[in-house]
Amino acid sequence: EIFLQPLRSQLAQVLIIAAFFLTFLDVLFVVGNATIHHEFSSKKMREGIGHKSTSVGAILVGCVIDATISAGIELGYPAPVLASVCSYICLMEIASLLETFGKLNPQFRDSPLYQLLAAAHVMHESEVTG
Repeated sequence: EIFLQPLRSQLAQVLIIAAFFLTFLDVLFVVGNATIHHEFSSKKMREGIGHKSTSVGAILVGCVIDATISAGIELGYPAPVLASVCSYICLMEIASLLETFGKLNPQFRDSPLYQLLAAAHVMHESEVTG
């Protein structure tokens, strides 16, 4: 019962659905891009499935952490972890979709909108890795 409590939040439900929907769209467009450009590889597909499954695992861990915190156990994390995890996954999937859209449509890649979003993504990546 306590582990389902974080899932009762409307915000958590929306974020989980958004994360899964964006993940689905990313897989759909990546497979389409690979098929169109004759780059489909079962090895890359297995790696992609591994990456996507870690996102699902992170969502489950976030749910467990939130449930544990709501039960009164201090883990050193501020709640809500689940919302933060899902938000981050959504941002990762949006960045991945933009990258794929740029591969599918070079005109989109040259657009001011794409350049703005790509610049924000590059800045974020340098903050994370730097």
